[in-house]
Parts: sequence; structure tokens; C-alpha cells
Amino acid sequence: MAEIELNAFAVWAKACCVSSQPSSSPQFVLQQSLDQGFLLVAEELGSGRVTGFAAAHVVGRYLHIVEVDVEPDLHGKGIGKALMLSLLEKGRHEGLGGAVLTTDRFAPFNAPFYAKLGFEILTAADVPGFIQERLDSQIASGLDPQRRVAMQMELDGTNSRFSSSGN
Repeated sequence: MAEIELNAFAVWAKACCVSSQPSSSPQFVLQQSLDQGFLLVAEELGSGRVTGFAAAHVVGRYLHIVEVDVEPDLHGKGIGKALMLSLLEKGRHEGLGGAVLTTDRFAPFNAPFYAKLGFEILTAADVPGFIQERLDSQIASGLDPQRRVAMQMELDGTNSRFSSSGN
């Protein structure tokens, strides 16, 4: 999975004008996602080659989407969408109220992709504390604050924004 993430990073970095060194998710992040049942892997039929993965974990009543990556040569084939829809369905099945993530505002395979799935960009006042900490960390590491956004999607149909229970 680290190889997929590093390959996807190169595409993302070019689209977002990022010059930082590529890195993959720390093992404990993937392990937490696995332990909670929110680490999904896409495999190529027949060969079993891993072509993408999605990692998330539960924070309060919300599913925090940590990472979604697909091999660059397979972008646009529906793999990322299938992974996301599976994560969201699993979150609904677990009774979670919503899903949240941080992403780039402009790259077509980031915020515009998530918006097509039903995510909305949060206003500063609506960003849960744990997500604000992630945004702050991303910005401190050199990412452009004008490009970074938090997005959320309701999973339970209550039409309510994040409450302090998700912070």
C-alpha cells in the first residue's frame, strides 16, 4: 500500500504544486483503520494485484477518512469511488452520523470528486476540533492554507452539522 500511496502522491503533488518529500501513512494509522474495520483494499480481478486502498477510523460518531489512493494509471476507472462508497456504507451500517475528511480544494480528484459523492466544504465555524488539528498540521508541514479544506457528509440523514461530541 505504501507504494500506491507514494505513486499517488506524485500525481497529487504535481496537481497541487507541492514540492515536499513524498511519504506514506504511518503504520499505526493503517493499523488503527484495520482494527476498526475501515481499511479497504481494491484488487485487480484475476491477478490479485492491489490497485488502491482507503483508510478511515471512527472519531466520536463520525468516520474520519484518512487516506484514499489508487494507482495513477487506473485513475478514472471507478476504483476510488467504489472504495469511498464502501467506506461510507460501512459507516452507515455502524450507525455513524457522518464522514469527514481534509483535502485539496482544487485538484479534480480531491474536493470536486468528494463533492460528487455528497460531501460539502465546511465553514471554519463548522470544522470539528480533531479535523482542525489535522488541517493545522498539514498547513504547518507546508501545504497551502488557501487550498486545504475540510469536507463532511451526513450518513444518518439527520441534516445536522458536527456537534461537540465529534470534536
